[in-house]
Amino acid sequence: MANMKDIADKANVSIATVSKVLNGIGGISSETTELVLSIAEELNYRPNLYARNLKKGQSHSLGIISEDITVFNTPPIIDGIGACCEERNYHYLLENLRLHKLNIDPVLHAGKYNQLTDEAIDLMLSMQVDGIIYLSCHSHKVLAHPLNQNIPFVCAYCSSPSLSIPSLLYDDRKAAYEATALLIRQGHERIGCVTGSSDSIHMRNRLTGYQEALFENDIPYNPHLTIQGDWNRDSGYQAAEKLLKQNVTAIFCHNDIMAMGIIDYCTKQGIEIGRDLALIGFDNLEISTVCRPTLSTVELPLFDIGHASARILIDKIEGTKEPAIGEIYLDCQIIERESTQLYRKKRA
Repeated sequence: MANMKDIADKANVSIATVSKVLNGIGGISSETTELVLSIAEELNYRPNLYARNLKKGQSHSLGIISEDITVFNTPPIIDGIGACCEERNYHYLLENLRLHKLNIDPVLHAGKYNQLTDEAIDLMLSMQVDGIIYLSCHSHKVLAHPLNQNIPFVCAYCSSPSLSIPSLLYDDRKAAYEATALLIRQGHERIGCVTGSSDSIHMRNRLTGYQEALFENDIPYNPHLTIQGDWNRDSGYQAAEKLLKQNVTAIFCHNDIMAMGIIDYCTKQGIEIGRDLALIGFDNLEISTVCRPTLSTVELPLFDIGHASARILIDKIEGTKEPAIGEIYLDCQIIERESTQLYRKKRA
């Protein structure tokens, strides 16, 4: 691979002149500049960015430490980070901890978790990144251990125990409120709720939003109309059987996968989703657009979380703006499809 000395020898100029031309420093005649650039192209010269970063003390690169890239929320967030990096002329390096695939819980398996995060951070520091984004599989408090590093840090889809570290999250409590309010506006009062597992902050936030919407519309909360699931399709199927025996006319489901189980049950029983029963899920997974009827749901601002995380981190690195601190919540969006729209048309 050609280097600056090769270009300098062929152009009959000094290495310093070649360096000034390639780095755009100026002070070199246009004739010499054109000569150096043409020879660099001819020799297929590629700059050594690592060496350049060491010299300048800044790499214009971000490190992303992802808990697991196979979890549905991760690719859109990384896409948002990449889009912001393109806008700001940065690059990113990605390290995948594979926590979900390895069945490692940050709390239950703290020793292994700390080891993996330490190794990932050490790798990022050795690659001279200017800052790190820690990207979680689900919203939770990131333990302080991996954050005790002298480098700009941002948490995405999770929160930090330190207010000095910005944390980008979404407001699923508000989204659950709006999803339930949509059903109430359509005339429903007996609204069932299928929750996720009780150890999840998402479950608690979404249940609270559901309850608040009922309260503000003078509908008493009936605990018998809340069935706990486990985020999986079978639990949605089982919950549908219990709720429909209690004559609910609508169901708010804490994720789209369990909503598919509800559709399975209703299909087997000859109950038409959208006409006999209104249904809304959460997450806006691809399956919600191809099931029949199509599923109304809540879209998470995943791309925006990624974009905002990178923007805040780069602003922090460059010191161009007042640094953001604490937890920053982005709004979700209600996506109406046939599973609620058909019921509304029936009433009309």
